[in-house]
Amino acid sequence: MSEQHTQTDPSSLKKIHQIIQKILPLVDDVADALGLFLLLSLIIIGWIFAYLFYLNDYSLILALSISGCALIPCLILARIWFALENLKDIPNIVGELGDDVSESASESWQAVKSGKKGAFNIVGQARKLFQIRSLLSSGQEIFAQYLSIGPLINPFYLFFGVISLISLLLMLIAGSVLAIVSLL
Repeated sequence: MSEQHTQTDPSSLKKIHQIIQKILPLVDDVADALGLFLLLSLIIIGWIFAYLFYLNDYSLILALSISGCALIPCLILARIWFALENLKDIPNIVGELGDDVSESASESWQAVKSGKKGAFNIVGQARKLFQIRSLLSSGQEIFAQYLSIGPLINPFYLFFGVISLISLLLMLIAGSVLAIVSLL
């Protein structure tokens, strides 16, 4: 029997970790900028509500409905912002996954070395490796990670995010124009 085993190469895990560490500042900057943009958008939505309800004497229902419609893009972008914030936790997830892979492969290798029959069951090990519970400590954690990072993977959600970003940018311009006009 040859002396090769299926243990995870530590250099590849280090490379992945280094790539993630290089991308993490960019993710952090984008998340901070998006958070600031969302905060400004919420302030402008409040201003538009106040302008419609108090300054132009529109009905409360009309002012709330216009403000509520303006909140929809904010909700979409808030979900993307939340996903970007949770993406900062990727180095810990990669470390846990690497540890799980290394432990599983080393257990299989040790079982084969000790001479246990059927211990090196590739299908069984692969099934065990890719079970949700073996990847993270609990099913809730992996589900929360999927839900939190999911909008960054879904192309339709990203498309709606771009549309929301454009619409909120236009709303910021309109709200600023309303503020200038109301001061004159």
